[in-house]
Amino acid sequence: MASSAPMQIEHVPPSTSSRPSSSGDEKHEKHREPWVDVSTSASADSDHDAQAHKHGLISYKELPVWHQDNPFIKHGYRPISRSTVACLRSWGFLHNETLNIYTHLVPAAAALFVGEAWVFTYLRQKYANAAASDYLIFAFLLSAAATCLGISSAYHTLMSHSREVEARWLRLDFVGIIVLIVGSFVSGIYVGFWCETTERKIYWSMSASLGVLSIVIMLAPCFQGPKWRTFRLVVFVVTGLSGLAPIIHGIHMFGFAQMVKQSGLPYYFAEGGIFLVGAVTYASRFPECIKPGTFDIFGSSHQIFHVLVVIATLVHLVGVLQAFDYNYHNRQCSW
Repeated sequence: MASSAPMQIEHVPPSTSSRPSSSGDEKHEKHREPWVDVSTSASADSDHDAQAHKHGLISYKELPVWHQDNPFIKHGYRPISRSTVACLRSWGFLHNETLNIYTHLVPAAAALFVGEAWVFTYLRQKYANAAASDYLIFAFLLSAAATCLGISSAYHTLMSHSREVEARWLRLDFVGIIVLIVGSFVSGIYVGFWCETTERKIYWSMSASLGVLSIVIMLAPCFQGPKWRTFRLVVFVVTGLSGLAPIIHGIHMFGFAQMVKQSGLPYYFAEGGIFLVGAVTYASRFPECIKPGTFDIFGSSHQIFHVLVVIATLVHLVGVLQAFDYNYHNRQCSW
């Protein structure tokens, strides 16, 4: 997933060089964190030498300034190639984006193929009277997850292509996040308002409208640039927080205890907690901030964040399945 906050997405002109000028280097060095001790990664240097030499990997200081994001990740960067083929070939060797690619590529493929087949078989065997809409809801949730994770994997694959391609796929990465948010809301609303079709349609319409608005704002050139930064952030956050509305409404209608049974509420709280831990880990850049250069290839904050996103998505799926089971056996609708 993205390595920048949504408010940082800007439309920037293409770079004419993959390396910064010497003046750019000096300016950047002056603004680097004073506590970053280059000597802490000395032992890591020798470990990466053979790999870097074989595949042309470079260090953080050799990156163009626009591509320098995390100074605690010292080595293992792919050079800017301006080649899609070169980016795809990087799937075949180890670098500091390998785990970011595969921690979302493998789950995306699993959700799209294994997950869809498993859920359809599970519903067919356990719920003889399951409606077509039941199958569609789970298919939509898994497809949304596969879309988000797949785009994230593509972004981390292509981010070493060029400045313009990296910026384009960064915006698409946030689109994928929005798709997953909407997919999660749609499935949660479906089981939470099992018999309440009016409320279900209202909240589905709200989620879809906010999702489409967010996607348009992320992609439309007219909404790029510093002028629209706050607006983009507000819309993105409102879309994410809009999921609280049906939860609060459901608690008001049915009571907290009943909502726990019919909506999967505890799982959604756990999901939110996992996302929060992931966000804090990502923002703090822990553990690489403690020992710069040690977690270049394995164990960086972004990789941990990716794994937690997958776990949170699985927790949401389990919550929807549990709620579906309760509603199927205990709530009989009059329509």
